[in-house]
Amino acid sequence: MMKIAMLLWRKRLKIIMFLMLFFTALVYLLNVSFLVLDCTKANVNRKRASFRESDVGKGHSCTEKTNFVFIKCMKCATETMGTIIRRFGLVRNLNFVVPVKNNIYLGWPFVIEETDYRPSKKPFNILMEHAVYNSTKMEKMMPNNAVYITIIREPWRRLTSSFWYFSLGYTVEPPVNFSEYIQNIQKYDEIYKEPEKKAFRFCFPNGFSVVKNLMAHCLGMPLGFPAGHKDISMNDTAIMQYIGELDAQFSLVMIADYFAESLVLLKRLMCWTFKDILYHSSNVRNHKIQEIIPTDEELKLYYNFSKIDFILYEHFNKSFWRKVQKQGPDFFDEVNHFKVVQLLMERFCFVENNANSKGQFLTIPKSKFNQEFNISSEYCSYMTRYLLEDIRKQYNRNELDGDASKYWYAKEPDKGEIPKRGCSFPLI
Repeated sequence: MMKIAMLLWRKRLKIIMFLMLFFTALVYLLNVSFLVLDCTKANVNRKRASFRESDVGKGHSCTEKTNFVFIKCMKCATETMGTIIRRFGLVRNLNFVVPVKNNIYLGWPFVIEETDYRPSKKPFNILMEHAVYNSTKMEKMMPNNAVYITIIREPWRRLTSSFWYFSLGYTVEPPVNFSEYIQNIQKYDEIYKEPEKKAFRFCFPNGFSVVKNLMAHCLGMPLGFPAGHKDISMNDTAIMQYIGELDAQFSLVMIADYFAESLVLLKRLMCWTFKDILYHSSNVRNHKIQEIIPTDEELKLYYNFSKIDFILYEHFNKSFWRKVQKQGPDFFDEVNHFKVVQLLMERFCFVENNANSKGQFLTIPKSKFNQEFNISSEYCSYMTRYLLEDIRKQYNRNELDGDASKYWYAKEPDKGEIPKRGCSFPLI
């Protein structure tokens, strides 16, 4: 049975990669020329647009949702999603849960505490910086109508991305390649977690793994971290029960491997617009390691090492497609149309380099799925900036009357210790 499962996973990875390439090319060839013609006509008389696009095709019963929690599972397109969400909140002046000091995490990889975020005079709208999901704490922080959303990724692809991003092969001297790393993943992961590697890990605490069941940890499953805490990793019944609870609590679990489909589902769930979900990929590099298809042996090794993440992904991948099936016959038409709009935005903002200019506009014509709307060069810049810094400035204006001397700081770390609760950027 295990060998069959491994073969299925391996075939699925090949199919995913082929379909993504084929589908994107087909969409471009069939649709982009028609929309380009419409864009050309619409752009004859360009005009300044606001950051907001009118509600489209939502019906009178659909109201834009602005209260939500987005749980970021590391290396699952979460920084790309983070930029989408930060932009959405900033242009509406919504109230974010902001990490203290220059921290970029809300206590992650520990459960959030009051000392991890800045206090606010008014209710929070959005919690989206890295935080471990905890329903009890987050329900107390957020409005009763808050929507819970997250995004996960096929575990093997998340592993290969993490290997490059965290330079895991350089944990030892001399460095090891990916093949050697996966063959001895338990050994190298233990070395990575040792106190002697603290500086190498930058902000991650001792004993914490970035390759073993990390998605499950981010979603709050008790897996024995920190040391001495509850651990259900060897209890299959408890694992499935917890996953069932997540399924009931989260309105949408997006799948990074089907990013366009996930964004359209998000748009429909939240009554947002195309303009709200346009994106520019963050923390992505063209690296061969990210394209590695595992051998049966490699996949089996990693499955056994990080089994809970595989179970989690399998469950929510199925529930994702059940949600898609309920969307109706025009869902994939909307996905295809969104992909074309996304391509047009990328050409305008980044191929034509309008993200670094001022006063330029691209008009996206009205369609079945959207009203006509404009993308400005200023809006392009929102896709490339690290918007947490803008959110910090917004907090200072709204909460501290712009007085930098009142800047909210966290408790300082112990002497000689890298801050264990929340990475800092810029470093201070």
